[in-house]
Amino acid sequence: MRKRPALAVVLSGTFLANLDVFIVVVAVPAIERGLHANEGQQQLVLAGYQLVYGLGLVAGGRLGDHVGAFRIFGIGTALFTAASLGCGLAPTAGALVAARLVQGLGTALVVPQAYRTAQTLFAGDARRQAFALTGAVMGSGAVCGQLLGGWLLAADVLGLGWRAVFLVNVPVGVAALAALPWVTGTPRRPRQPGHGPLPEPGPKTERAGGRGPEAEPERGPGRRSAGPRVRLDLPGTALAALALGLVTAPLVTAGESGPPWWTVPCAVVSLPAAVLFLRHERAVQRRGGDPLLPPHLLRLPGFRPGLALVALVNSGLGAFILILGLLLQRGLRQGPWETGLGMLPTAGAFVVTSLLGPRLPVAPFRLLCGAALLSTAGYLGCVVSAVRGDLPWLLVGLGVSGAGLGLFVTPSLAVTLRTVPARMSGAASGVLSTVQQLAAALGVCVFGTLFFALVHSGTGHPGAFAAVTAAIATTTAAGGVLAAVLRPAAPSPEAAAPAAAGEGAGRPEATH
Repeated sequence: MRKRPALAVVLSGTFLANLDVFIVVVAVPAIERGLHANEGQQQLVLAGYQLVYGLGLVAGGRLGDHVGAFRIFGIGTALFTAASLGCGLAPTAGALVAARLVQGLGTALVVPQAYRTAQTLFAGDARRQAFALTGAVMGSGAVCGQLLGGWLLAADVLGLGWRAVFLVNVPVGVAALAALPWVTGTPRRPRQPGHGPLPEPGPKTERAGGRGPEAEPERGPGRRSAGPRVRLDLPGTALAALALGLVTAPLVTAGESGPPWWTVPCAVVSLPAAVLFLRHERAVQRRGGDPLLPPHLLRLPGFRPGLALVALVNSGLGAFILILGLLLQRGLRQGPWETGLGMLPTAGAFVVTSLLGPRLPVAPFRLLCGAALLSTAGYLGCVVSAVRGDLPWLLVGLGVSGAGLGLFVTPSLAVTLRTVPARMSGAASGVLSTVQQLAAALGVCVFGTLFFALVHSGTGHPGAFAAVTAAIATTTAAGGVLAAVLRPAAPSPEAAAPAAAGEGAGRPEATH
């Protein structure tokens, strides 16, 4: 197993998954003109992808536990790449919507495997660096979406127009699939019966022929064999999709006029659906089965507070990217390319500080507090510069907020997963990814509705941006307060060791 190249391959798919949430935003007007897409179809191109993506994350993570992270990553990347080609070649708006839904399914399989790979292949300093790289890639994918989309549309590469924002995924996906056998140490010839599944992160390893550790598949609760047989909790998957769908569907389909009228009824119905799901999971565990969401996962020390930290930062980040793009495009009359360039201070600072964070001699919870203070100061700097109409200082504020967010995202991921045993890392990764998506959707819905309400009331785009950014600043401030009052949880003995012998093993982790 080539650990670092393996992580790089997995993160390439994760980057594309997050990029595709935002890159399409700048292409919607061109799609409307090119395919004569009506308003409903335009909304489905954006929201359909996010909906399927969010609903499938928990199941995608659990499949990683059952079958192996790299095998599920390969299946998801193949789906995503094929669907991207379908999007780029779509002859009608309906075909584009269908391909986007398949893209979302592939993404749901890909994203949880990034967290699982970082959690199970590395330990100590190496694990913190892996989480830093994961956070940097995911955040930069989100922030760079409009930058790359604006450039592709402005450059009109090969005369492809809007189709280029989808076709750009294809060579990256093909390259990731081609590199997968090499990074996992798997021969390209078909494996013979009895030789086991692809090498995967797992608690037991052995050296074979000098090619590095090959992991045996993990034996979860109630599993009879170590083979790749999948025993996915299908009723639990359906109940989870129902409960999450009732919450996310109104949020991702909300337009400029705010959430639809059926938002509250859906939220009310989602509560008994969630209760039924949790009862079913407990029943499955009592029978010795493999629940989709192991009930004791939520009782692990530090896991729920970590999810709260992740939710706070993501609820503000997604909304801030949205209203910043609206300010630059509609308020300051910038084109797609100039709007993308306006994202550079946030994106650049985010990536740099995400990678530097693990090297700082600061305990994770103290780093979270400092990062929250820095990002809040950056947000407030954006508020002042927007009110004064000072574009250079706005760019400075964007850089400061991006730096703080980069320092916040990485340790929040590590803190959340530090007590999770390797056998449940896939399920935990799915839950973490789901919380990220739900928080981002809720933030976009709430803060976006407030932004448009202020614009329609005559406040203007700069004033609306300033008011909403001040509200968004409270999310990172609250994250800092939460980090300050939390007590560090000691890592699980199983989670503290890497899945395979090698780099990063045996290095102590800071616990406070």
